[in-house]
Amino acid sequence: MVLTKEAIEAVKLTKRYRKCYDAREVDILLDEIGEAAEELCQELEHLRSVRTEYNQMKNQISEALLSAQQTAKEMLEQTRNKCNDELAAMQQRRIKLQLEISGLERYKALEIEKIRKDLERLLGDPESDESAQEAAASK
Repeated sequence: MVLTKEAIEAVKLTKRYRKCYDAREVDILLDEIGEAAEELCQELEHLRSVRTEYNQMKNQISEALLSAQQTAKEMLEQTRNKCNDELAAMQQRRIKLQLEISGLERYKALEIEKIRKDLERLLGDPESDESAQEAAASK
């Protein structure tokens, strides 16, 4: 018997002796109600146990999620710091390379000028020869 209000209302007992119910039928009904109540109590206890397990798992999942979030936050911060450090190092390296390039460009310009003067001296610059001849003639 499923213990519901409708099931109890549907029970029809035989009346005997001046509006009294048959004791055997009442006993049978009470046994059925007792068994149904026992089943409901067992089911209730099982559901309470399931609820307790559910709440424990829910708490474990919440703790794991919070831990994962904290770990992710820490990893992100570490990665951000590492990237910032690497960026700063790269910027310093870039500045150093730019200074080296500037120095090399100045060295290149000086060397080109030196080579040009050496070539002029070796090949003889007609302008400088004329200037030299004019200077000698005026003396």
